[in-house]
Amino acid sequence: MKPLGRICLLAILLAGAVSAGESAEEGAPELPATTPATAEVPVLQCEDLASMESQVGNEVVIEGVVQSVGTGPNDGITFLNFGDRRSGFVALIFRQVYDKFPEGFDQYGQQRVRVRGTLEKYRDRQMQIKILTADQIEVVATPEP
Repeated sequence: MKPLGRICLLAILLAGAVSAGESAEEGAPELPATTPATAEVPVLQCEDLASMESQVGNEVVIEGVVQSVGTGPNDGITFLNFGDRRSGFVALIFRQVYDKFPEGFDQYGQQRVRVRGTLEKYRDRQMQIKILTADQIEVVATPEP
């Protein structure tokens, strides 16, 4: 075997040893054999404003019943209101992504849904998540009357 081939083989073997959790150097931290692709995110109830407050800026899942579906001026934004439309949780869907929802938004009204995304606080009064893709909304159940 040529010297260059031996060096390449040695590099491959060392890389394999490190990725399997063995240290290449004395005192180097061991790497985990596997790393989870995505970390679990907390599931919060839409009525639990205190818990939401502590998660502003983080990715979360908010679960609750959509009380009303509304639109803003010129139909440029759709609101899925989970409570009081001025202070409760709201999911926002902007016109730029309407094409990702060919079935529309009325289907979410009076449904128990989960919304996943980065939790934000709007004007110090309302918790919100901006919906950019259809997979951020999941219908969980139709509530009992």
